[in-house]
Amino acid sequence: MPIESIATTVGAAWSGLALLLTWPNLLCLVAGTLIAMSVAALPGVSGSTLMAIAIPLTFAWEPVPLMVLFGALVGGGTFMGSVTAILLNIPGTAPNAATAIDGYPLTQQGRAREAIGCSATASALGSSVGIIALILMLPFVSRALSLVGPTELLVLALWGLLSVATVIRASVLKGLIVAGLGLMVSFTGLDPVSAEARYTFGTLYLQDGFALVPVFIGTFAVAEVIDLAASGRARVADRPAGGGLHGSLTAGIRSVFRHPGLFLKSSLIGTGVGVMPGLGGTVAAFVAYGEAQRSAGSGGRFGQGDIRGVLAPEAANDAKDGGSLLPALAFGIPASAGTALLIAALQIHGIRPGVELLQQRLDLAFVLIWSLFLSNWITSIVGLALARPMVALADLRVSRLASIVLVLAAVGALSYRGSGADVAVAFGFGVVGYAMKRHGWPRIAFVIAFILGPLVEVNLHLALSLHALGRINLWTSPTVLAGAAVVLVTVLAPRWLQLRGRAA
Repeated sequence: MPIESIATTVGAAWSGLALLLTWPNLLCLVAGTLIAMSVAALPGVSGSTLMAIAIPLTFAWEPVPLMVLFGALVGGGTFMGSVTAILLNIPGTAPNAATAIDGYPLTQQGRAREAIGCSATASALGSSVGIIALILMLPFVSRALSLVGPTELLVLALWGLLSVATVIRASVLKGLIVAGLGLMVSFTGLDPVSAEARYTFGTLYLQDGFALVPVFIGTFAVAEVIDLAASGRARVADRPAGGGLHGSLTAGIRSVFRHPGLFLKSSLIGTGVGVMPGLGGTVAAFVAYGEAQRSAGSGGRFGQGDIRGVLAPEAANDAKDGGSLLPALAFGIPASAGTALLIAALQIHGIRPGVELLQQRLDLAFVLIWSLFLSNWITSIVGLALARPMVALADLRVSRLASIVLVLAAVGALSYRGSGADVAVAFGFGVVGYAMKRHGWPRIAFVIAFILGPLVEVNLHLALSLHALGRINLWTSPTVLAGAAVVLVTVLAPRWLQLRGRAA
């Protein structure tokens, strides 16, 4: 790699850090992190809910504070879910379910502070590994962007669409069906080539298609509230959050350094899984947990209170954030719900991932990266000190929480374009999102397909036009052949591993 590329990356990284540490961007970082921590401490309410609500509230913001806020929301919402998993056996988010397997038994043994110390340390250091890997890969990806054309973008988008079929606990058929539904919704509006109206039912509102903001607010924020209300619980947690914390924080922190090999392996697993569209933190956490259990063999007490069962999933879950930013910033392909919402926010502010961001506004990308980095460390440090008060948020009454979130969702949808129809769309997709969650249909597949739909359609038309003009040959193109091989491996590998596991 030329020295110029390294110098450009270093200069942009320094400029991005300088922008982040100026006032009031630093205040935005801290405030966003603390808000994300508070929301993440509420079992059943994901960080995606907060990000969906935040999008319409930042319409008038400049790009720099926008990047700071969303970096803080992504980083601040990861660790606190493990606190409720460890203390209450109630995972704050789906990836924290892996942490609860050994975290809660440690609490029952009087080692809660040890488990929280291990979780906080593994989270902060794991996120650092993921971000370092991202920074090291950025110069190579940035130079390769000039070689990416319509065919390459089409192959990448199709790979992203089919990858969602491998989402954990969802069958390939369910993943593909939900992805198809997301594509259909994204095709609503005027055809980009013929300008003919599609799926508009004769309404002017749908000629521009479904807007990102109300769809995302409904799919995440409204759906989560409906699910929480339907649970029948009077409070967010179904058990009291009171009680003391026992054990040694120092022992938990040291446990990460006692197992450096496991920590590094789990962090690299999280980074690699993060790059893959549709997999996300749940897959990263459970794959890392399974690898830790396999490596320990008969020498572990996994499921009964093994500290390594906390270390591995937490390191992987935070490391995946750095990996997931790579396809998002380079190609506009979301690898998780968080990056899908990030891409939506960037598009609304006229910031296009790819060449424009990584070659012309690289310092802006580093504002996001540094914000994510510092937010993860702030979360871990503050979380260690405020674990008990933050967990007390789980005693909030469901009715009060639901009212607040629904009002914010309605205001956010209405403020997007001042249209009452957007509010109706948000609540309509809230019902759809709730139905998906309740019946085990992966919402992330719908979200990724909805984001990628226009990218697939436009580049498909361009690739077919170039093929018709003789500029490229789709049947002999190395990109198409390599992409087809990758797609086949992506779709068939999980099924093969599943069959192999049954045979064993």
